[in-house]
Amino acid sequence: MAFVNSIRSVVKLRKLEINRTKRLLRKAANVEDLRKLAKRRLPIGVFDYIDGGAEDEITLRKNVEAYRKVSFKPRVLRDMANIDTSTSLFGRKLAFPLVLAPTGFTRIANSEGELAVVKAATRAGIPFTLSTMATRSIEECASVAESDTRLWFQIYTWRDRSVVKNLVERADAAGFEAVCLTVDTAVLGRRERDVRRGFTLPPEVGLGTIIDGVKNPGWTWDFLTADPIRFANVEGLTSIDGSTAV
Repeated sequence: MAFVNSIRSVVKLRKLEINRTKRLLRKAANVEDLRKLAKRRLPIGVFDYIDGGAEDEITLRKNVEAYRKVSFKPRVLRDMANIDTSTSLFGRKLAFPLVLAPTGFTRIANSEGELAVVKAATRAGIPFTLSTMATRSIEECASVAESDTRLWFQIYTWRDRSVVKNLVERADAAGFEAVCLTVDTAVLGRRERDVRRGFTLPPEVGLGTIIDGVKNPGWTWDFLTADPIRFANVEGLTSIDGSTAV
């Protein structure tokens, strides 16, 4: 009995986590671990769409390399009692100097899409930027936001200014605090990974798609049982892509 008590004093049984997603995330120590989890769960075409860049991905690699060059400077014998990672932007506090950038077609990864990202940004205390080409609308994202959620909206400089005006007005009415203007997409980048995989948006069903779906049953079930993926902010509009930018 004494031996058992001794073991109990130094060993704590881990609580069984029923949720598979939480179990996997618990083992992720950094961003690269999350990337590997995504690669295991997603069809390769979907993963490459998210993970890849344009042409030879030179800029993508340089961006990654730039962050790897950043390091922390050790400072010893300092008072660590009140560590504060917060900063302020546009007169409001950020828990951390980080902003979630806009991404298009988010629901291709998970059916909750941008709604999940809004909730995560709220918990983290950082802004979330909604893409014009998002799969959840301005109003849908605003509906899951809390009083302290910081919502930004990304938009293109389209020739049809009435479209731009309408989207900005919708974002303003929904409580978005900032607009991010994209001006470098006059021509859409040629995504070579997508070309090699035959990946398109929306995805076209072929033999490769079916094989990928069988290999990734969790993603496939989520994709098939959720409501159809759409460009929620620009439904019904024609020629809305980089080719209409000025």
